[in-house]
Amino acid sequence: MNLIKRTMIVAALGLAASGCSVLESKPVAREDLKNTQGHVIGYKDVMRDARTGEELAQIALFVPRVNSRGEVVGYEERVRGGSVLRDLNGKKIGGRFVDVRSRGSNPGNSGLMIVVRGKSAETAVAEVPTIEQLIQLAQLN
Repeated sequence: MNLIKRTMIVAALGLAASGCSVLESKPVAREDLKNTQGHVIGYKDVMRDARTGEELAQIALFVPRVNSRGEVVGYEERVRGGSVLRDLNGKKIGGRFVDVRSRGSNPGNSGLMIVVRGKSAETAVAEVPTIEQLIQLAQLN
C-alpha cells in the first residue's frame, strides 16, 4: 500500500512540474522564405505566447531535390513519418513515406516516394543561402 501512495505522489508531482513548463503559444502568421532565384526554400511561423504576449519565430528550411544533371527541381520538407515534396513555388507535389518494416532487409531505404507533377516542369539552378541571407529573409534584427 505504501508503494502505491508513493507512486501516486511521484506521478502527481511529475504532472504538476510538466504543466509549468509548457509554453502556450498560438500561431499568428506563416511567411514563405524565398532565395534570390524566387524559390520557396522554407517558411517562418510567428507565434505569440498567450500569457506574456511575446512573439516567437520558428524557421523551417527545406532540403533541395536535384535531378541527375544537378539542377534543383523541388524541395523536401521533413515531417514526422516522412517528408512533403514541394515544387519551386512551394506548392505540395508529393510525399515520401518512411516504412520502418523494410529497414530490416534494406537498411539504406529512405521510403516510398510519390510525386505528382504537372504538365510543365520548371527547373532552375539554386544556390545555398548564407546565414546572413537567412537572417535577412526571416527579418530577425
